[in-house]
Amino acid sequence: MIYYLLLISLPLVGCCQSISQKQYMLKEKEPNVILFSAITSLIALFFFLLTSRFDLVFDGRLVPYSLGFAVSYSAAWIGSVFAVRYGNMAISSLITSCSLIFPTTYGIIMGETITPQIIVGVVLLFTAIVLVNLKLDPNDKFSVKWFVFAMISFLGNGACSIMQNMQKRLLGDSFTHEFMIIALSVAFVLLLVFSCATSKNIRADFKVCLPFATTNGMANGAVNFLMLTLIGNIPNTILYPSMSALNMIAAFLLSYVVYKEKFSRLQYVGYVLGVVSIVLLNLKL
Repeated sequence: MIYYLLLISLPLVGCCQSISQKQYMLKEKEPNVILFSAITSLIALFFFLLTSRFDLVFDGRLVPYSLGFAVSYSAAWIGSVFAVRYGNMAISSLITSCSLIFPTTYGIIMGETITPQIIVGVVLLFTAIVLVNLKLDPNDKFSVKWFVFAMISFLGNGACSIMQNMQKRLLGDSFTHEFMIIALSVAFVLLLVFSCATSKNIRADFKVCLPFATTNGMANGAVNFLMLTLIGNIPNTILYPSMSALNMIAAFLLSYVVYKEKFSRLQYVGYVLGVVSIVLLNLKL
């Protein structure tokens, strides 16, 4: 029961990230999203250092998984930023959301049981994601650059989840903090270098970024900590689809209640299907 309570808490923590990101976008006319993600990584690194109480034992077996996570995490951020720049934001978000198929498939490969109920739940979830995100604009033209960066974001997000799963299955709960400390240190350096190479005024961007990225980083650290706690305790075939659906519902409530955003009828149908998918994925018949 405790693990399902932690699962429910994930979108609540995720809302803190959404608010931080939204407020930064509203504050800055030309947001430096890569720098924002670099600072986020640094703050999340401090989160894991503090919560570990500096009682750390590093194991060489962590290195390939931490490096894999760091590269995937950085690529996912860069890919998502440039995908939106070169193409449709809604379709880019839709493609990224579908990356949950990677850890779900990994769970099946590792022997997790998949029932007809779970299959129906996952199908409803993908339908919901499409209805919520898909907005076709006849003026949008296919761009090779957009497709490449959208795929980088898609693969990067999926690879992050795979690295977390592989590390957890190999080493258990013993090196959660160490895994993330190595990964976030490398990600911070990669993103900072990329940001410095592309930013026109890094100091000015940093001043605007810092307060929002600090909040985002603490929430990001908490989300990753919760995910690493849940991996292995809830089957991937339930965990990742449920997390995606819960995040979608939380984002809807945040947008509707706080930011007073408007939605189409199809989007409302999508959110309802998202709720149904959560019930099906977690209901034990």
